[in-house]
Formats: sequence, C-alpha cells, structure tokens
Amino acid sequence: MDVANATWTNTIGAPELIAVWKDPGFDPAQRAFYYARVIEIPTPRWTAYDAKRFGVTPLPGTRMIVTERAYTSPIWYTPSK
Repeated sequence: MDVANATWTNTIGAPELIAVWKDPGFDPAQRAFYYARVIEIPTPRWTAYDAKRFGVTPLPGTRMIVTERAYTSPIWYTPSK
C-alpha cells in the first residue's frame, strides 16, 4: 500500500475463498445460526485520500490505513417438530 499516494494493490490474501465447515457441537434438537466473518485487505483510509487530494500533511497520530470487516447473512437452523 502506498499511503502517501492513497493507492493500493491487491497482492495479499486470496481473491476467492471456498471452504466446508461442520459444527462439531451440532445438536439437531437445538436452534442455531451461522455466519462468516472475513477481514479485508488493508486499504487507505479516507484521511489518506483527503491528504493526497488537498496536498496537506495529516496531524500526528492520524490513522491513514483501515482494515474493513465483512459479514455474511446468517443461516438459521430451526429443528423440525
């Protein structure tokens, strides 16, 4: 990542994730929900874009990088009666 120029390239991580997971404590008589959380690659924060665009030096301690999180929609399991 090039914070000074507010640019980045996707050179880390994987562009696609495929996995199979089984709940080791699954109880078919109990309600449950499942979802996935992922951490995205670090990218310039809006403060880095503003510093570049307006040609200013950020104040000391200003965060210039952000690592976003993403969550899937949950999958709900309800036991049949």
